[in-house]
Amino acid sequence: MQRILEQLFLGAKLLRTDRSLRFFPPDFTLRRPLASMLDKHLKQGGECYLVLYRWECPIEASGVWKDLLPVLQSETKRHLRSMAPQFWADSDLVGMDQLGPQEFVLLVRGDRPDDNEFVPPSLFRLSDHFKHALEYKISVEPALSKYRSLLRLTGTYVPIKSSYYESEGTIERLDEAYQFALALSTKQVTPQVIAARRQLDQILRDCSISVLAQPIMNLQNGDVFGWEILTRGPASSVFHLPDALFRFAGESNQLSKLEFMIVKFALDEVASRSIREPVFLNVTAVTLSHPLFLSHALQCLEKHPEIAPSQIIFEITERHEVEDFAAMTQTLEKFRRHGFRFAVDDMGAGYSSLQWIGELAPELIKVDRSVIQFVDRFSVKESLLRAIVTAAREMSCEVVAEGVEREEEADVLFRLNVGMGQGYYFAKPNVLLYEHEREIFKETKERIKYRRGKVAS
Repeated sequence: MQRILEQLFLGAKLLRTDRSLRFFPPDFTLRRPLASMLDKHLKQGGECYLVLYRWECPIEASGVWKDLLPVLQSETKRHLRSMAPQFWADSDLVGMDQLGPQEFVLLVRGDRPDDNEFVPPSLFRLSDHFKHALEYKISVEPALSKYRSLLRLTGTYVPIKSSYYESEGTIERLDEAYQFALALSTKQVTPQVIAARRQLDQILRDCSISVLAQPIMNLQNGDVFGWEILTRGPASSVFHLPDALFRFAGESNQLSKLEFMIVKFALDEVASRSIREPVFLNVTAVTLSHPLFLSHALQCLEKHPEIAPSQIIFEITERHEVEDFAAMTQTLEKFRRHGFRFAVDDMGAGYSSLQWIGELAPELIKVDRSVIQFVDRFSVKESLLRAIVTAAREMSCEVVAEGVEREEEADVLFRLNVGMGQGYYFAKPNVLLYEHEREIFKETKERIKYRRGKVAS
């Protein structure tokens, strides 16, 4: 009787429409509902993208992963079903499925990218925003909360070919997009990845990168405090956005070469725009410890005597582990003797958190966007932010909150007296602006002063 019921249940599913089966469809041998839905969207002329979320299995979790994985799979599916419709409109959410033991995909519609974009920035931000929200939801589930420190969700976003004059069918394009996203996520050596690495070599040979800047706002008076320099790869390239660019450069042992190049380009831009505010330059611990990096930075400044070393703040990302804090402290002191300053980036997202500010004594701390997103909704995030602010105050550090996108998040920063903020709520990345071009920041300044007064009252 049980087998008969199961067969009837399966038969009923076989009669359902593709749309009704777009969220985690059963394994059919005759059709793939996700591919059918994708085919319809592509035929309508829309742009579709594959969003891959993958749970990483750290070495220290290998002993419990077998028992942990079924619960993780079940909870991830449940939260994907309930949360995705809150982020994407129903017409933009093509479908979702689990394509591997740790791999979950969303197929979504998005804007057509500009000529200099791989994935539209709006889709990248939304997908990344969703990743942080999903990771947090899973980490506080009672059955998984004790493994919180082991759970890390990665996100990779790639386009799906839409030309109907190509020989590949929809299923092949879907599989190709998934395999490419998986290769990027897991660092597999595939023909596509090999081709991408050749492209990176060409980028470094031709120096074909550009830099943008995002203002960091003073949350006390609403003025522009400084500028973070952001790197972009060449147009229509998988390396246009920085994540893949820096990851591939690291894997091919060319990270320092890339970062040397970025420092030169950035300082050339700063000088050409007569920027007087502090400039934030991202640099990894590997490059910072390079025996020639200090002399390279000083040589770049010699070309631009109007830029003082004290104007340069090197951001050291906390996502890269520092094994020898004593050696790193000595390295920082060599730079400080010349006037350079330092910020610890991604605070709250990586290896050591408060140990970093204790050991390295940075002049500034940049709080990771994963802490700031929905800080108004989750008390644990507000508590973490308050702890960072308190520790920074004890060490006379300035605090910058990254990834501020909503008014409610900004209000929490005002209430906790966070000194500076950065994110789309204040301004998007753009080219560096001359002082006479900054009329656009007057409205932002007034909004900061108004909201700060509103929160204080």
